[in-house]
Amino acid sequence: MANRRTFGDFLADFFAIKKTRKKLNREETIVVSDTLSAVNECYNALKDNLLMTDIEKNKIIQIESCVSGEGKTTLACNMAVSLSFNGKRVLVVDLDFRKPRVNKVMKVPNEGGLVDYISGKIQFEDLVKHTSYEGVDVITRGSQIYNPSFLLTSEKFKAMMATLRDMYDLIILDAPPVLQISDYTHISKVSDGVLFVVCYRQTNKSELIEATDLLNKAGANVIGAVMTRVDNKDPYSYYYGSYRKYGYHYYSSYGDNK
Repeated sequence: MANRRTFGDFLADFFAIKKTRKKLNREETIVVSDTLSAVNECYNALKDNLLMTDIEKNKIIQIESCVSGEGKTTLACNMAVSLSFNGKRVLVVDLDFRKPRVNKVMKVPNEGGLVDYISGKIQFEDLVKHTSYEGVDVITRGSQIYNPSFLLTSEKFKAMMATLRDMYDLIILDAPPVLQISDYTHISKVSDGVLFVVCYRQTNKSELIEATDLLNKAGANVIGAVMTRVDNKDPYSYYYGSYRKYGYHYYSSYGDNK
């Protein structure tokens, strides 16, 4: 029987690696079907871990990180496309109101988004945008908003999420970084679980501990973690194979490490 891995085990392993803090370029490659590649294999592993859980129980997944630039949006969008290859209907909702990027990665217009719907400028049927990937839809931010907590705590937003839950197999919420924006407290009220992004050689130990502590205090259900941008050419990297730049290592808090 495989040993069960906890988030504490993940922290111990991750910070045993020699680290250098540096600014990383964003990687936005979208996985493609019927192609054997390192990118696909990484997302297939993550997708399979999610599909092995109770999807009805963890239907709305909140993607979090400590700070910006750690691969959160890239992960959310690629994971959605990968899940669609299994015939799942997936929705990505951009809840990073200050730095929305889902529309750029998925190549859809930002106009007519969530802020516009909540403010009554558009109807529900005009809210969801279809992407070029079959089975993958997105909700963009739309217009700017200076008080996101007003939107996230509104009854209209909660009712919208309840409606969307019945429309999709999985919903992925691209949330703002925990240590930079406090919106996670409200987002966790409508999500079933949090998948935490940890960037190899960039995420700071004290920041990670603080961020996960804040999520726990908010009552968020942290179901696992994903290490992004693992470099197999790094002698300190324990993740091997051709996964340079796009490496993902998944740690589950509810089952065996895969």
